[in-house]
Amino acid sequence: MENHMSSQQLLNSIGLVFSMLGVLIIFKFGPPQPTHETGVNIGLEDNNLLPDGLTVARHNQDVKKIKGCYLRMSNIGIALVFIGFGFQLLATWSQ
Repeated sequence: MENHMSSQQLLNSIGLVFSMLGVLIIFKFGPPQPTHETGVNIGLEDNNLLPDGLTVARHNQDVKKIKGCYLRMSNIGIALVFIGFGFQLLATWSQ
């Protein structure tokens, strides 16, 4: 007895896989959130050394790279979820 997957089942399965990957990425990287920090910070100049030996300028560059990576990955995750929903919607409409 052969069991062939219909095109609707295939589209639905592809959609579920995309959505699951997207949710995993969002779970790891999270969508961007506003900062809720309170308090006053003392401003340091770019050439000031921090306790880890990096300058403020270098620290800021590193933080911007990490923030950019998280933003890109969270956007990819959200896009994968929507693509997954699109495949599932196609599967429903093609029945």
